[in-house]
Amino acid sequence: MHEITRREFLRISALTAASSLAAACATPAPATAPAEPVVQPGEPAAPAAPAAPAAPAAPAAEGLHEAPEFAAQVEAGSLPPVDERLPVNPLVITPIEEVGQYGGTWRLVSVGDGMGWVRQGNQVEPFLRWNLTATGHVPNLLESWQWNEDATVLTASIRKGMKWSDGADLTVNDYLFWWNDLVLDERVPINNPVGTMVGGEMVEISGVDDYTLSYKFAASNPLFLEYHSRGYGQSSWFMVPAHYLEQFHPEYNTAVTEDAIDDLLDHYNNRDQYPDMPVLTAFQVSEFRSGERATFKRNPYYWKVDTAGNQLPYIDALDVTIVAANELVVMMGTAGELDCQFRDFSVRDVPMLMDNAEKGDYRVLMWKRGDFGWPAILLGYDYPDEEIVDLIYDKRFRQALSWAIDRKRINDIVALGLAVPRQAALSSDSPEFQSPEGRAIYEEWANSYAEFQPETAMELLDEIGVVDANGDGWRERPNGNELELIIDVTVTDIQSVDATDLIKENWEAIGLKTTMNVIDGTVMTQRANEGQYMLFSRGSNCAWGVVSAPPHWTPIEFAGYAIAPRIGLYYQTGGKSGIQPRPGSALEKLQQAYSELITIIDPVEREQKLLQAYRIHIDDGPVNIGTIAEHPSPAVVKNNFRNVPEFGMAGSWDLGYPGTTAPEQYFFKQ
Repeated sequence: MHEITRREFLRISALTAASSLAAACATPAPATAPAEPVVQPGEPAAPAAPAAPAAPAAPAAEGLHEAPEFAAQVEAGSLPPVDERLPVNPLVITPIEEVGQYGGTWRLVSVGDGMGWVRQGNQVEPFLRWNLTATGHVPNLLESWQWNEDATVLTASIRKGMKWSDGADLTVNDYLFWWNDLVLDERVPINNPVGTMVGGEMVEISGVDDYTLSYKFAASNPLFLEYHSRGYGQSSWFMVPAHYLEQFHPEYNTAVTEDAIDDLLDHYNNRDQYPDMPVLTAFQVSEFRSGERATFKRNPYYWKVDTAGNQLPYIDALDVTIVAANELVVMMGTAGELDCQFRDFSVRDVPMLMDNAEKGDYRVLMWKRGDFGWPAILLGYDYPDEEIVDLIYDKRFRQALSWAIDRKRINDIVALGLAVPRQAALSSDSPEFQSPEGRAIYEEWANSYAEFQPETAMELLDEIGVVDANGDGWRERPNGNELELIIDVTVTDIQSVDATDLIKENWEAIGLKTTMNVIDGTVMTQRANEGQYMLFSRGSNCAWGVVSAPPHWTPIEFAGYAIAPRIGLYYQTGGKSGIQPRPGSALEKLQQAYSELITIIDPVEREQKLLQAYRIHIDDGPVNIGTIAEHPSPAVVKNNFRNVPEFGMAGSWDLGYPGTTAPEQYFFKQ
């Protein structure tokens, strides 16, 4: 594997989110959520769609309130009054339990510097956001939007008067800087996100005025806003502080060279490591010490209020302890040293967490993970060894690997029997699986090639010529060359490590020499994006079909956590980069099906097309290999830490949890 340059590393960081590190998904009945105006998936694209649904009315200026620290600064003349810091129509958030109280520092922990779930909870401000139960979208940065009849033209307006954390005005120029000077500038290695190319052509984006954007597509693109509103690291990085980032761009600062692009990318990717970089989020980093700690302070210009007119967030600050291993998270949790922690606990930690709950003065919430495999095994369709790729493209080889896995044993040992042994179908909660037809497709997909049938596996291997030709006890490639399966797994993903060790035993029992390669997560991200893994065992995300996580079932995006990243890159860039899928393969069929269904305006017709696409996974699959899934995911929450819902999807980057639950309205009850 070649050494990557700093710029290549920054490019990788810009294009993919880190793999999920932690525990999984459970099943309590959803708590009753506060009423929210809901836009169902795909709904904004209906012919002559109305503007966005109305949110609760914002209080008049005289009814606005602010944190005591800001009131003191206003009194001292160092900060403008609260009504001048908020937009004309601030977004009103309905508290989950009650109107909160100001104050307190939220203590939490991150395994590694990436702070993935910290970002997911506190740095996701897309155009729209999922509602609390992930059944539709509600307004966020956008105040209104309008599609034309055939969903080829979108007009979208951001909230007038929003400001960055330094007080600078937010306008569409910040968005256009991202599009024109980052995405479209060939000097900056950032690819166009999913949804911006349809009908073989790139979208045309322009500013109508300071607060209104116009999008023109070559074909119907009814799901664009949903794609543009995914979780942290997916498509939520498009609103950037142009007035700040221009200093690193040679187009705007003639004093810098093109080497400054590296600094530009570093700030873009790691905005939570630069205290002077303005943000739109509830909290802004105030200190970052690699491997030790990160602290965040409240944003005085945050643009949301509660129903009583209190500017959010309620909480003063975040204090993030950075640790090297999940075991330390469990120790801190059981000792009562964490106020609210959604990630980095496993199912096996539940007994210990429950035993210490009273002493630690916390409650254990059992969220769902919504995963379709923990682990799921991704296959290297873009691996550099063509003989291995020949085998991977042969569905009989993939089926043999799947039949050979004893999923029940994995469930019993790794997940205390609390998961579901199954194939790598998507989350059973996905909307398209709720109809009788959808449920039937799900059951067939989830159970395909998922029984423990080692004899069937060996018969298939014999059929394709993967046999022990030299009598050494291990099967060789069809041409007689040595065959060694190499499964990469990240060191911090303890459950995947343990499960993969059992998978290794299963495969070796049918004569397949297998090596487990346990490596650092950053290295794994690099390997995934370079197409350097043969097999990658990882905890999957929570995938919501066509709306939230299409790269989990079809290679249409450069995403190291999903199917064939470089084949996805080929699709995403219209063939300008990446690797083309083999003609007639399941991957090509899936790409073609996706291209057709995303242009369908009618949600019912689109769902039918989606279910037909899933049949490719059944007839030509498995495309990925599932093991066990749909785990419960324990969260530790202090008893005085309130407005945290009982229901959530801990395993989803795309659905945006816990950001979807509006952490800005969490508070310490005094």
